[in-house]
Amino acid sequence: MTRTAADVLRYFDERLDTHGTSVRAVDWGSEASQALRFRVLTEIGSLDGATVLDVGCGLGDLAGYLEQHHAGARYEGCDVNPRMVERARARYPRARFFVADPVATAPEGRWDWVLASGIFYLRDDDFRRAMVGQLFALTRRGVAFNTLSAWAPSQEPGEYYADPVRVLADCRALTTRITLRHDYLPHDFTVYLHRDA
Repeated sequence: MTRTAADVLRYFDERLDTHGTSVRAVDWGSEASQALRFRVLTEIGSLDGATVLDVGCGLGDLAGYLEQHHAGARYEGCDVNPRMVERARARYPRARFFVADPVATAPEGRWDWVLASGIFYLRDDDFRRAMVGQLFALTRRGVAFNTLSAWAPSQEPGEYYADPVRVLADCRALTTRITLRHDYLPHDFTVYLHRDA
């Protein structure tokens, strides 16, 4: 099932109304699984003194994770949902959050690292390809993103599961410095894309 940007916006508005500021509002199963994905994303390289853009920041939980584990990182977060951005600003007042849809209009500026967690599972291959290309255009050093895997032992109806081989082939058009991490959970994977030194 292909969802539009408007569908996704409505979906997360409903979750926010139902779940408030819990991880369920951004559709994570648990705080532990969210933190595990954050850990894997942030293993892309050194974040000390680096600028980080969190695309699809939701409620800003990656800002809190970085405060605890990578205090030297300079975080910014963006999301298509203005209500999520408003809540993130209230929760993490020291961080900068803004509303943006990188596929429609690229944010101004470039960041050392661009991270994206959980932004693909309601979309499709076309959206994933377009978004990853935009993310790579925003970075000076590299991009890390995760997605549900077609190699998962089971799949939930209505969710997008990316084929890791196809994702790697698509990413190769951007860079050959690619790492696939399919070692931390059975149903999703993370990709690191590095710019040439």
